[in-house]
Amino acid sequence: MRSRSFRFVVIDEAFGRGADESAQYGLRLFAQLNLQLLIVTSLQKIHITEPFVSSVGFVHDEEGRTSKRRKLTIEEYRAEQARAAG
Repeated sequence: MRSRSFRFVVIDEAFGRGADESAQYGLRLFAQLNLQLLIVTSLQKIHITEPFVSSVGFVHDEEGRTSKRRKLTIEEYRAEQARAAG
């Protein structure tokens, strides 16, 4: 049975130092607890969160003056990754 309560967790600098297996265990546990997550992580670690999220957002500031944000569904992200891989 799903709870009707709002359970929101923010994880900043996620999974930077821990083992991938530990992070995936935590994400499976969060899913079992029916938690809604906002995960902040580097692109190098996005492969850990990818199976557990429905969308991704990127913040980029190429010139150090104006940040730009881009939101993609996980399907759009995967399609872009596949196109970039060739």
